[in-house]
Formats: sequence, C-alpha cells, structure tokens
Amino acid sequence: MHAPRLSAVLLSALASCSGALVAPGCTNERVVYTTEIGRDANVQVSYSRCDGDAFVSAPAVETDAVDALAKRQGSNNVCGAACNTFCFPPAGNGPNAGDCTVIADALLYESQNVGVLFNVSATGTPANKITMQYMSCLTYFLNQDFSTLVYCRTEWSKLVDWLSSDCDAAHNAQGGLCVATDQRWYVQ
Repeated sequence: MHAPRLSAVLLSALASCSGALVAPGCTNERVVYTTEIGRDANVQVSYSRCDGDAFVSAPAVETDAVDALAKRQGSNNVCGAACNTFCFPPAGNGPNAGDCTVIADALLYESQNVGVLFNVSATGTPANKITMQYMSCLTYFLNQDFSTLVYCRTEWSKLVDWLSSDCDAAHNAQGGLCVATDQRWYVQ
C-alpha cells in the first residue's frame, strides 16, 4: 500500500526557501457529477478526480517518512482534525470574501438540511475531489488517502471563511490552503 506523497514540514520548508508557495494543481481533472447547493441553490458543486500529480507534495520525501505516515493513519472520520495553513503570495487576484461567505453559508445550510458529515472517496476513485464555486470564490476538498474519508460541512465552512479573510490581499496573499497534519487531505 502506498501512502500519500505529502509533507507539510517539507512544504513549509520549501515555501520559506523559495519565498513563495505555489498553488497545487490538478492534472487531467475529470468531473463526474455536478449540482448546486445552498438556500438559493447558487453554489456550484462538482465531484471529480485528478490524475497523476494531484497530491500536494514536496521534492525528496523520504521513503521511511512515507511508511511511517501510512502506519499513523487511523480513523477515517477527519472532522475537526487539525490542519496547517499556507497562504499563496503575492497579493492580487484572490477571491472576494463576500463570495466566499456565500459558500460558507451554503455549507452550513446543507449541514442543517442534509447532515453535518459527508464522504470523500479515496484517491484514485472517480470522485476524490469536491469543488464548490460561487463567483470569484472557489474551494475544494481533496482526499489524498487510499480510503474514503468523512469530513464535516461545518468545519469546511469555517475554513472557507478563515482562508478568505486571512489569506487575502491585506495579508499579502491571494488565497491559501489547509493541509491535514497527517497529510491525508487538504482544503484550498
């Protein structure tokens, strides 16, 4: 079994060495399902899969570290799990915080009307990435683990608000991400 190729420590070190953190990409993204959520059904949601290098990673991850990570992975319910935040410098072209509030509110609406918890399929499956967009704001949850994870809409809502307010132009950033401390998932 292979573990996700991610190291928040190396990612942080890479960011401090290079002076910039580059937003992770998604190679050959394939959308399998789209819908709308929220009280006004105005937030677009898509379920998709990234091929190849969809993992947030840093060069030269030690094999021993990856094996140790696989052994630490436990519960699949990661609701409320800690994550490390990174902002993308420089300032400019970031989302409008008001647009992000619409997504955060839609997540809370869904938590009250559908349920707090939701599943995110394992990496390599047809839908290990869930993306939400409203106007200038785009957020997604990417499962980098090899098993299905359970997360909560209320926590995602908090992250959307936090990232849009603390990783904005006033803080010399244009968005950011929060990488799980066990590196199994991240929200951008």
